[in-house]
Amino acid sequence: TQAASEATELGHQELQLEGERVFTQNDVESLEVEESAFDEQLGAEEDKLNELVEQQSSAEQHLAEFRKLASGAQADVASAEAKLGGFDRRQNELLVRRDRNRVEREDLEGDQLEQAARVNELSTNIEELRSGKVMSAEERETLESGLTQLKHTIIEQEHALDEAKTEFSRKRSRLVALQEMQARFEGVGTGTKSILATKSECIVGLVADLVEAPADYTPALAGLLGNRLQDVVVNNLDVGTALLSNLAASRKGRATIIPRHPRYISGAAAAVVPSDDEGFVCRITDVLRFSAGDEALVHSLVGDAIVVRDLEAAHRLQSRVGNAALVTLDGTVLHVDGRVSGGQGEEVAAGMLDSKREARELTEEVVRLERHASECLAAHQGSRVAIAETSTSLERARQQAHADEIALVSAEKDLQRAEQQLETIRKRLETIVAEQEDLGFLMQEAERERDDATNLLEQARARIEDAEFKLAEAEAVASSWREQVAARTQVVTERKVRVAGVRERLTAARGTVSRVARSIEELTSRRARLEDELVTNARTFGEIAAQLLQMQEQLHAALDAARASADALATSRATFDRFRSDLNERDAALKGLRSRAEEARDELVLHEMQLRERSIAMQHLLEGVAEKFRGLNLARVVGDYHLRTPPDDELKSRIGELGTLLERMGSVNLDAVREHEEAEKRFTFYSEQKADLEQALDDLERAIAQMNKESKRLFKETFDAVNAKFEEVFPRMFRGGRASLRLTNPDDILETGIDILAQPPGKKLSNIELMSGGEKALTAVSLIFAIFQIRPSPFCILDEVDAPLDEANVARYNDMIRTMTDRSQFILITHIKRTMQMVDVLYGVTMPESGVSKLVSVRLNESAEKKLPAAVAAESSAVA
Repeated sequence: TQAASEATELGHQELQLEGERVFTQNDVESLEVEESAFDEQLGAEEDKLNELVEQQSSAEQHLAEFRKLASGAQADVASAEAKLGGFDRRQNELLVRRDRNRVEREDLEGDQLEQAARVNELSTNIEELRSGKVMSAEERETLESGLTQLKHTIIEQEHALDEAKTEFSRKRSRLVALQEMQARFEGVGTGTKSILATKSECIVGLVADLVEAPADYTPALAGLLGNRLQDVVVNNLDVGTALLSNLAASRKGRATIIPRHPRYISGAAAAVVPSDDEGFVCRITDVLRFSAGDEALVHSLVGDAIVVRDLEAAHRLQSRVGNAALVTLDGTVLHVDGRVSGGQGEEVAAGMLDSKREARELTEEVVRLERHASECLAAHQGSRVAIAETSTSLERARQQAHADEIALVSAEKDLQRAEQQLETIRKRLETIVAEQEDLGFLMQEAERERDDATNLLEQARARIEDAEFKLAEAEAVASSWREQVAARTQVVTERKVRVAGVRERLTAARGTVSRVARSIEELTSRRARLEDELVTNARTFGEIAAQLLQMQEQLHAALDAARASADALATSRATFDRFRSDLNERDAALKGLRSRAEEARDELVLHEMQLRERSIAMQHLLEGVAEKFRGLNLARVVGDYHLRTPPDDELKSRIGELGTLLERMGSVNLDAVREHEEAEKRFTFYSEQKADLEQALDDLERAIAQMNKESKRLFKETFDAVNAKFEEVFPRMFRGGRASLRLTNPDDILETGIDILAQPPGKKLSNIELMSGGEKALTAVSLIFAIFQIRPSPFCILDEVDAPLDEANVARYNDMIRTMTDRSQFILITHIKRTMQMVDVLYGVTMPESGVSKLVSVRLNESAEKKLPAAVAAESSAVA
């Protein structure tokens, strides 16, 4: 491209020089008149020379064309040879792909068979899992129905257990009360209480403790025995008499004692039993219950007394029974000696018998109820265990069902995945078959293209031979024309030399013409050289294209060599990694050895420090020995100790005396006077401090006593005020009932606790712990409001206090709050709608967007703010 550009530029320069020559020739026309003949000849010669140059140019052009044809033919040959090499590589690649597809097809056919077998296996597993899922569902339904039935059963058992516990608690409370009454000997005379209070070993108990009558016969026995039920039964009559003497001496009332085994039994002669009379009921000893050892005592007390229905029957049967007392069911007694006892007055004796009988019955009933409660509790616990087991089984069945569902879903997914893999394998097989067909077609196409390339190569080689022959001919023609041009040029030059003498006057003009001619010649020759260079470059271009194809083949070979080198590099890297891991292990071992060496070095330094410390300690010890024993050199003494004569007893005694004397003397304290003065000053200072502390302690005790006195007064006043207000608020909250506060230790007000006694309407007075949740909450609210009315504060915050209250109690709770809003502002936290409707301002927190809270306020009672004073209305509403 550069040579062509330069040739074009030379053509322009040649044209410019030709114009200059013409211009110069015009300037010297006047001078050339004389040389017209020579000029004509020179013009003719130049014309011939130009013709020859043109012919030479034409020959050069033909030569360039033939060279171009030869270069194109060589390029075609190189291209055809490169194509043939590419066809060989492509054929090899197609063969490799065909072999690889064949191997892959065989593998895919094996995978297809395995996936088909897996699909069948998964289908079978899915059917089994579905059938197992149906069985699990039936088992779960059975367990759920059983669990529901057990829950109903446990609810019934809980009701039965609560009833049993309630009945047991009630009966036991009654039994405890009766036992406390019996322990206090209520209804017993003062003298009898005094004797029983002695707790003498001879006392067996009261007559009422040893005899028991049915409820229907209690009035009869009470009327028959009367005050004798309070007689004290003793084992030893003499000891009992002594107890009576002590009772008389102490003037604590009267009492009667009776031996447990009397010497005389009344009614030894059996009385006649009028069993044929309709007024006859029974012999009283037949209905009494007592121990076998107390039979004599009972007979001595009641004798042969007979129970009759009424007083009329008693009068009718009195003459028939003989020596036997008659007692009616209501307690009227007809004695043997004719006395008749009746009316009122034996309620205490009857009550004593009733309480004794009730206590015995309650003891048996409490034992039975306790056993029944234990059985209910055991059944309840058994039901709970059964529920737990059933729940566990149900949970296990659910887990199994869940696991079966998961397994079924997994199996279905596996089946779907296996079917997809099978379909993928099938599609891949179809693709491979199609690829094999395409590979066959491509190989056939490659063969055809190879044949075409071979034909083209032969044709190109033929064209090269033809072009080389024609190029030789064109070079010969061009050479002949060049020779002719050179000869004609030489003739023209000779003619110009011959006319040089004529053109002496035109030296300058001729010099210019000559210079222009030389320039034209130089440009022409240079242009010819450029054309030759263009032909040479075209030939070189074809050769370089062929070399480029060869280099590409070498590049493929180099790539193969690079792959081999990469494999060798991977092997070398593996060896390098192995050596590097070995080196790391040895570095780790070396680090361990270095750490051990460092530890040994530290241990050595430690031992050296200990050695220095012990050396210093030994030196101090030697100095101490020398100081204590008057310059004694222990090393020298220890060294020659065995050379000295052993000390005798006198010397040892003297040594002991001197040592004792030295120890008693001790070391001389030169600062004793100064230390004594300092100690005396400290003693004086601490004595003054002690006096101040004792005075402060006395003042503090007086202040504490004053504070305790004031605290007791304030506590008593506040307690009385809160109790009075609580007694007012509680009936308002409950619409009846009563409640009060009681001190647990009235004697020590500062350490006392407070009990809350509350009796809602329709219930007995009881402790607050025996009340329901709602009653507890309402009682606590009553106490809080009572305290709040005594000591109000600007704000009161109640957090879900109304949660356990029913609707009616919530209304009373709200009314009470509304009555106190004239002195305080209430802030309520609630979920109850009725409370929300009562307030003046309602605040709520909502979350319109995830993670973003928003406060919402609603003013429900606009009139509340208008009713408040101006100062209060400026702040807020009363209830929020």
